[in-house]
Amino acid sequence: MDFFKNKIRKFQEKKLDEILFKIQFHESTRKKLEKEMAKSNLIDEKAQKKIKYHLEMEKIWKGNEEKLRKQMKESE
Repeated sequence: MDFFKNKIRKFQEKKLDEILFKIQFHESTRKKLEKEMAKSNLIDEKAQKKIKYHLEMEKIWKGNEEKLRKQMKESE
């Protein structure tokens, strides 16, 4: 039984690392786009859509992180 618990735990940790990487990617990309927009002082709808997209993706991945952490806590 411990073998399967360890396998599941390792899988969950791997998934958590992937999720954290995706959150970091979307945060950094969004911040970069926001800085570029602030420097240009232009209202660029395409850039605004990209910022909105990355913000939505951050929320989704943070929700996934919470769910996975909850699962990991319950399986201990």
